[in-house]
Amino acid sequence: MKHEIENLVDKFERRHMSRRELVASLLGLAGAMAASPMIRAQQVTPATPSAIGISMNHVSLSVADVNRSAEFYNRVLGMEIISRPANGGLNMGLGSESFLGLYQLANPGTMHHLCIGVDNYNADAMAARLLEHGITASISRDPANRTSGGDQLYFNDPDGIRLQLAQHGYLG
Repeated sequence: MKHEIENLVDKFERRHMSRRELVASLLGLAGAMAASPMIRAQQVTPATPSAIGISMNHVSLSVADVNRSAEFYNRVLGMEIISRPANGGLNMGLGSESFLGLYQLANPGTMHHLCIGVDNYNADAMAARLLEHGITASISRDPANRTSGGDQLYFNDPDGIRLQLAQHGYLG
């Protein structure tokens, strides 16, 4: 397959094939490969998930004024403050297993990150499993960034959205 693609690109670069002909040839080659039972049998099995997401643990927002935002969410949605991390933000409870984080960060009015709750959370082990998917994670071990213990694991999705994994039921 690699040889066929190189030949097509070479023809295109030598101007023996138009761009449309190149694209049509590549699509035809890809279709033939996808339809071939032998090729399908040779395909690599995808890596197993790094973790199984079971809850939307929390969303952290960048706000201009943490106290003003907390008053808003309390007044409008009846949410109560459940913790005040040492980094100056605060967390407002949403039911028994999730919360909304409010932090004075750059770009007020945007989501800073979202956190997915998982079972058997282990930041180092999950970072290693993310590498199997070609994803490099960062681990924050700063105690000022948490109130209920544990290292924090962060990585980005394909669109650059910052994700965090945490133990299901973690309440900031």
